[in-house]
Amino acid sequence: MKSILLFLGLLSTSILWSGYPLLAQCPEDPRDNGVCDTLYVNVFAPDTLFTGPEQLVRVPIFVTHDVPDPNVDSLASMTIPLCYTHTNATKYCSLSSYWNRAVYAGPGFPRSIFRHLVLPSGDTIHNYMMDRYEQNPQSEWTHIFLLLDDTSHFWFTISAFTKQRFGEERRALLATMTFRVEDTMTICLDSCFWPPSNRLVFVLNGGVPQFVPRDNMPYCFTVSCPKRGDLTGDCIIDLGDVVYLTNYLYRNGFPPDPLESGDTNCDGVVDLGDRVKLGNYMYRGGSPPCSP
Repeated sequence: MKSILLFLGLLSTSILWSGYPLLAQCPEDPRDNGVCDTLYVNVFAPDTLFTGPEQLVRVPIFVTHDVPDPNVDSLASMTIPLCYTHTNATKYCSLSSYWNRAVYAGPGFPRSIFRHLVLPSGDTIHNYMMDRYEQNPQSEWTHIFLLLDDTSHFWFTISAFTKQRFGEERRALLATMTFRVEDTMTICLDSCFWPPSNRLVFVLNGGVPQFVPRDNMPYCFTVSCPKRGDLTGDCIIDLGDVVYLTNYLYRNGFPPDPLESGDTNCDGVVDLGDRVKLGNYMYRGGSPPCSP
């Protein structure tokens, strides 16, 4: 009896460890190596503070991919059709070809979707595609297609017929899409189907059938007005805000709504110090509200 149990135990172990297809954690990808292939969309947070009269908001697209065997499991192509909606119907929200160029970045193409993303700290998130192009321009991905309708959809597909394929990465920056918005709003993105056959799919090297990766959508973010110093609520800090604060402090004018928008030096009260802070910022090259 003990020998039978031992045999069954060894057999189970050999099945579990005999090859990577049996180790797959994700049923959508039979060659997964433990971390599911995933597409992530996100917003570049510093861009969401609306400063008017228009705003550029960057939305990075990241991909996580595991590679048990680069000869057969690297990604040979990706098709990424996404839809977007926004809440401020009277104002425009566009994803135009002017701000989104499907070419590799260079001196003449600062609006490339493949550009590196520079953080406020000065650090850089390197774009996977751009890194490989810079290492060897002759090994660039041979098919890149981006279709935009400026109002609700975009369709992005890339393919590699060379050895330059998408290898093992953890949340690699694939592309950065740039929205141009006219006012405050909430924008939501989701994967969608584009007739006749385009949907979110990854295709592996080696002739493996395409599969649908995981994703973090629907994904929503809000572009909002600055609070401190924008007393009139028009998303612009200008003379009108100085006049509004002056009227409130000295001429029985209406209080700011919210009241803390008038607390430009962030000391917890709205008083003469805030009027001085706002005036210095507007006319004397002073620092922005709530900055030293």
